[in-house]
Amino acid sequence: MHGLACRLRRWGLLALLPALSACTPVGAQILSVIPRGSVTLPTSTTDQFGQSFTIAGLSGLTHTGGGHFIAVMDNSNKLVFIDVEFAADAGILGAVVTGGLALAESRDFEGIAYAGGDGGSVWLSEEGTPAVREFSLADGSLLKVLDTPAVFANRRSNRGFESLTRLCDGQEIWTANEEALTVDGPVASPSSGTVVRLLKYTPAGASFVPGAQFAYEVDPMHGGTITGGSSGLSELVQLPDGRIIALERSLAFNLSGLFQSRMYEIGFVGATDVRLLDGLDGASYIPVSKSPLWQGNVNNMEGLALGPALPGGGHALLGIVDDGDPLSVNALVAFELLGVDNTHCPATDDATAPAEAATFQRIPPP
Repeated sequence: MHGLACRLRRWGLLALLPALSACTPVGAQILSVIPRGSVTLPTSTTDQFGQSFTIAGLSGLTHTGGGHFIAVMDNSNKLVFIDVEFAADAGILGAVVTGGLALAESRDFEGIAYAGGDGGSVWLSEEGTPAVREFSLADGSLLKVLDTPAVFANRRSNRGFESLTRLCDGQEIWTANEEALTVDGPVASPSSGTVVRLLKYTPAGASFVPGAQFAYEVDPMHGGTITGGSSGLSELVQLPDGRIIALERSLAFNLSGLFQSRMYEIGFVGATDVRLLDGLDGASYIPVSKSPLWQGNVNNMEGLALGPALPGGGHALLGIVDDGDPLSVNALVAFELLGVDNTHCPATDDATAPAEAATFQRIPPP
């Protein structure tokens, strides 16, 4: 019934089910997203060797505690450290780039998730292989590479693992391809969307192994065809209660703006685990459901991260803009996220506490 409610909400027919909380797990609050403005970021910083580099192509963002964040640059080997001061409503009072880190490898990195641990490390998703890799924050060295299911070898060029998120207790990592694999269907167009695979990794000893996969239907482009136009899944954000927010990004010809960003809450109830399907094109399956949270034009916003808890009970939700087009500049975009249950991961706002210390019960298990 929750899956039906999600679809009715997506079609604008939720009023037909006034007593049902669409897509929201039993006992969880309904999520809401409120935009709170943006600030620009500088165009250069220095790495651990004192070498200056240009900040460009900011494609992913992760929260490491307090007001501390790390961004990753695509087509490079660079991380960028950012400190943010938030107002009580998640508006940005100030943002400072505090330095950078040169990694041992240069790849088309797109997503980033803080892994915590002694000395600190981050997981990075990259589009080329595609793969998920762990790097040390102490010296930028490569620590491990996770196995990628064979089906993702059918990725389209520049449409591999665009997103990445990690559950605050360290028990799940999620990623997804940006647009459909060649065996799963066509890319998005102005009249039809595209289907991608959400991929879940679960712990196995000191590493993670690929597990369940779920089909996610991305919306069509928000306007007419344009050079480089697309509509894809840009980011995933997993909340402390286990729910996941998806960020979609569309580039199309539209008088209201060439870019459109959309946020959805994902619902797994009734969805098919498609890991055994060699291709989704023509196959029978049930995709995850989507409940709309926000949409708007903030230019090329590629990354999204859950930030610290706010005094009023909400959370900061922070987006990052890639400057890789004539319209966009390096920027942070602030949102206030309401309805998050943070009790399962009490260490998420303490930069000195190990993320693995939290006790967690997820809602619901996909």
